[in-house]
Amino acid sequence: MVTKDFDTHTNKFLHLNNKNVTFRKLGFQLLFGGYIKDSSLIYHNIPQEKENKHLHRFIIYLSLAIQVLLSHISKPLSILGHFLEAVLNPFKVTSVIHRGNVDKKSASYFSFLGHLDSRTELDRKIEHGDGRYYPALTMMASKLAYENQNVIKSVVSDHWKMEFMGFYDFYNEFQEIMATQAFIFQERGPENDTIIVSFRGTSPFVAHDWSTDFDISWCKFKGVGKAHMGFMTALGLKKYRNNDHPAGDYDGYWPNEVEQDPKFPLAYYTIREMLREIIKKNKKARFIVTGHSLGAALAILFPAILAMHDEGKLLDRLEGVYTYGQPRVGDEKFGKFVMKKLREHDIKYYRIVYANDVVPAVPFDNSFMMFKHFGIGIHFNSLYCGKVGKDLILSWPSTYCQFKFLVVVLEQIIHIVEEEIATLKRKQEARNVLEKWLWVLRDIAGFIANFILARLNAVFEVIRGFIIPYTAGRDFKEGWLLIVFRLTGILLPGAANHGPQDYVNATRLASKDLFLHYTSLMSDQKDTMS
Repeated sequence: MVTKDFDTHTNKFLHLNNKNVTFRKLGFQLLFGGYIKDSSLIYHNIPQEKENKHLHRFIIYLSLAIQVLLSHISKPLSILGHFLEAVLNPFKVTSVIHRGNVDKKSASYFSFLGHLDSRTELDRKIEHGDGRYYPALTMMASKLAYENQNVIKSVVSDHWKMEFMGFYDFYNEFQEIMATQAFIFQERGPENDTIIVSFRGTSPFVAHDWSTDFDISWCKFKGVGKAHMGFMTALGLKKYRNNDHPAGDYDGYWPNEVEQDPKFPLAYYTIREMLREIIKKNKKARFIVTGHSLGAALAILFPAILAMHDEGKLLDRLEGVYTYGQPRVGDEKFGKFVMKKLREHDIKYYRIVYANDVVPAVPFDNSFMMFKHFGIGIHFNSLYCGKVGKDLILSWPSTYCQFKFLVVVLEQIIHIVEEEIATLKRKQEARNVLEKWLWVLRDIAGFIANFILARLNAVFEVIRGFIIPYTAGRDFKEGWLLIVFRLTGILLPGAANHGPQDYVNATRLASKDLFLHYTSLMSDQKDTMS
């Protein structure tokens, strides 16, 4: 039974309608449309008196503009990805040519990310009892999730000597496509068997995945808080099909039990049923959920929905949640709900961020969005030195800061211009306006400083790639593809730092005590949001 403190049906939501949207339509609406409550660009059920507070049009337009841009480059981006993989793979799959085409389902066919970081073996120096063991294992699983089923099965079974339990392609009811992937494997142990669920993240040449990251659509659950709509639908949020409901098909809910169509399985319900069966048969089995990027968002949302469904038995068997480059998934209230449930069931939550990674900076955390990271994070710099604590991202030269400063500056400029027109007639009010402009200049200076520092850091990372094999070992040698990829970081440091290779390095080169220290802080922490 679902607890009475909250509801699994969305009572408020905002859904961005990016279908048939053009730059021309966005520009016309921005210049002449005012607030967009009556626009076809969004669907929502927020009371009209709250429009001015909640429907801040700048952030909506920014999100829609990014999605329109991604839709325009979707095909070229996909073609580029196929071309690069075709160039990179023939030397490995000459024996599996079929009808003139490379077999993309072969155990020898690796994705672009698989070539970017070709490591498939676990670090033999990191053993059970080492605080880095499960972070290193789950990050390798998160990286492996980008590969096809046969590659995953081969690596898990032949290289890791663990039990491969299945690869799955899941349906998204709102997008009406098979858009979510995950695989499950098992590590046998003398005391406990550990089941690991790994969600696939944002594929670099799939514009749809990036669009999901930058989409600011949200849904709100009574007693739980506001959650990211795109991530929820990817996990298996059901459409609410009440034709009399003003929201129509854009509303969603999480029924406790569903009858699934085998052809269109939903991620949450399928994985939950598998875990139910496993723990029923194996009394010593525990499980971990993990993911990188979009997969990280799904990993932390999975126990959140388990909590909404009062799945106490499953939550008691959940050992930990390991996320890498995770975007924000909900507001402060949602974060408090999740952290409360994690503490109640003694579940460890490791949220790991590397350097200037842009994805943890989205969705934006301005007054409109109010999305927050929760819990205590681990942030690694470009020397792979990790720090544990709250708001660490803000203290490092990061693309996060650039996005935050840019959004804050633009909002303040708009606000100040409006105030200036009405207040310049009075000296005191004019003085207040001047003071606010000084704050804007401060933010601009911060933006410029972080812009420069992030690119200097990218140059250092290129140099580091030639040095690290001599300081850390041959397993850390970087190939020509990764070197070229790092060079793109000089222009786009946030995107280059999002690759899984640095997260693999960070979990392997971290201090042995870092994750143990993190665990002790987790047990003592209060609700923290950043």
